[in-house]
Amino acid sequence: MNAFRALFAPISGGSSAMKMVLVVRSDLGLKKGKIASQCAHAAVLCCMRASAGGPGKNKLEAWLMQGQPKIVLRVDSLQEMHLLTERAEAIGVIAEIVRDAGRTQVASGTETVLGLGPDRSAAIDSLVGSLKLL
Repeated sequence: MNAFRALFAPISGGSSAMKMVLVVRSDLGLKKGKIASQCAHAAVLCCMRASAGGPGKNKLEAWLMQGQPKIVLRVDSLQEMHLLTERAEAIGVIAEIVRDAGRTQVASGTETVLGLGPDRSAAIDSLVGSLKLL
């Protein structure tokens, strides 16, 4: 077993379990299809950032090997999303905000979803442990 696989071998619940979290602003009243689209944008942005190199690349590879676990949570305001973004960046967790193009339900530039990770579940849980599922 190579060093990379050995490092991420315990994939179910252990300290090496990885995940991505998508945090949706519930105050916008987005329809289900719009939420799905915005979450997809957030996941792609996070993957692109992780693949750019550095420690994010190894985390991305581990997350891909584990089946790309994702959880969708909610916040009640833009301020709550910004605070979460700042906390994530402070501990080195990838944080990508989706800004809508404004062609359908919300104005151009509206911040709709925050993508966090991929990263170790413990790091992400320390940020979002109090949030509710969407």
